[in-house]
Amino acid sequence: MRRLELTAIALLSITSLWAQQTYMRNPATAYAKFMGCSTQYRVDSLGNQSIVCIMPDSSECDEWAFFRGLCGTRFSYCETKGCGTENITDTIKGVSFAVCVCIDSAGNKQKIPLINFMEMNGDTLIGQQKNNHKKRRP
Repeated sequence: MRRLELTAIALLSITSLWAQQTYMRNPATAYAKFMGCSTQYRVDSLGNQSIVCIMPDSSECDEWAFFRGLCGTRFSYCETKGCGTENITDTIKGVSFAVCVCIDSAGNKQKIPLINFMEMNGDTLIGQQKNNHKKRRP
């Protein structure tokens, strides 16, 4: 019985470690850090909290707005790979997200969701918050 308990504890510990390495708590923070921006927590006079992304040129932008392609686009992943950035809203789900707008070799415009575009280029946000990933340049 004791051996079974120890085995269960060991399996739970391993599962917990794996989940911590692959689970992304806040993709907007991970993205900001991946792109070499610093972040600051801010609290307004009403006690509302937000996280501000500070760009390399010292301009500031809400981290979720940056992740969605609403501001700081010249520092976005898409831009560093030679593409543009747009924000699209899914009218059914009411969710907005960033897409990379790239021109292929035939001159056609392609819109690729940011996370998919990153994966196509071998990059990921999973684990970035703990690894303090340095900015990658093309």
